[in-house]
Amino acid sequence: MGTRMRDLLGDVLGSLRYERTDKRLRAYLAGEPVADTTDGRLVWEPGRVVPGYAVPVADVAARLEPAAGDAAPSHSCAGSGFDVIAGEARRVAAAFRPNDPDLADHVILEFGAFEWREEDEPVVAHPHDPYHRIDILASSRRVRVELDGRVLAESSRPLLLFETGLPVRFYLPRADIAVDLQPSDTVTYCAYKGRAAYFAVPGGPPDLAWSYPHPLREAEPVRDRVAFFDERVDTIVDGEHRPRPVTPWSR
Repeated sequence: MGTRMRDLLGDVLGSLRYERTDKRLRAYLAGEPVADTTDGRLVWEPGRVVPGYAVPVADVAARLEPAAGDAAPSHSCAGSGFDVIAGEARRVAAAFRPNDPDLADHVILEFGAFEWREEDEPVVAHPHDPYHRIDILASSRRVRVELDGRVLAESSRPLLLFETGLPVRFYLPRADIAVDLQPSDTVTYCAYKGRAAYFAVPGGPPDLAWSYPHPLREAEPVRDRVAFFDERVDTIVDGEHRPRPVTPWSR
């Protein structure tokens, strides 16, 4: 009997996973160097689906001071926790040595505590996962988006964005949106697509749709197009209603 890849990956979700990367990794704190290595590791902590970075202790330029007991990281794979000091800046409990012999000479740095570069390019949200990708394909399928019977958009020129582990998203031209989109203050970041801006529709719930006005290179084709949360609207493709997916964005 075959094994569905998603199930196979789910079976190891509770374990510590790692993979060597050949990318040059650099971390900064308030402009000061924290680490610079070509011998880094991508590390998926138990229960996490996105990775962090581990770097050899020998490649850490910042000072590491033992974190106070109540500030030490509580990760299930954490050993010793450290404050990171670079110049005048300090990040409390932003690093730890994992309890794993394969990573004994490495320290895991909290991604959000630092500014990162892979080679010379900035990284947002989280490190790039070599087993996660996006594909953007032009389509002539007819897509209609409705909310309580009200047509929000209709297009026969969607771009379909396929992302590992997520539902397909339909990115539609602005000209094919049938309602006035109301900008929201909500902003999120995706490591593969960039900074997303969100919209409500008149009389509808907040943050029902989003767009990437300045996408990262991989997502350039969807620049300024609009996608709706299929979890919260009715999406009809070539006359057939698609079931609403159940994801963390369902409400």
